[in-house]
Amino acid sequence: MNRCAPFMVTGQENVVKPMKRWFVLVSLLLHGLITGCARDTDVRALQADTSALGRQSSERHQTVEVRLQRLSDSVAQFEQSQAETRRDAARVAATLDTLRSQLQSIRGDIEEVQHEAGSTTELADFEARLRDLEQQFSVSSQ
Repeated sequence: MNRCAPFMVTGQENVVKPMKRWFVLVSLLLHGLITGCARDTDVRALQADTSALGRQSSERHQTVEVRLQRLSDSVAQFEQSQAETRRDAARVAATLDTLRSQLQSIRGDIEEVQHEAGSTTELADFEARLRDLEQQFSVSSQ
């Protein structure tokens, strides 16, 4: 006997193959019997449950789609509002720049008027002194 070879009974192969076949056949038969043994009411209940779950899933899917559409609409409205706000802010900034420019121009005009007013005051003082001198000379010449 060879010590490296596995222990084998003579004819074991002839017994194992039919047993494997028999085991497969019995397991298939049992599966068929178990399936066949299920009551029709259980099968119908299972089908009804499956159908109800399918409807619930469909309803939830539709609800999710509606919510998603509403959310998408809200986001679009927000984006539109945000764009309008940006445009309004740009208009306000442009108006503010215009007002600053006009204010600067008015300040320049005021300074010019004040300068002219100062010159007018000096001219009035000069004319008053001139009259005084004229009066002094007129009085002296007589």
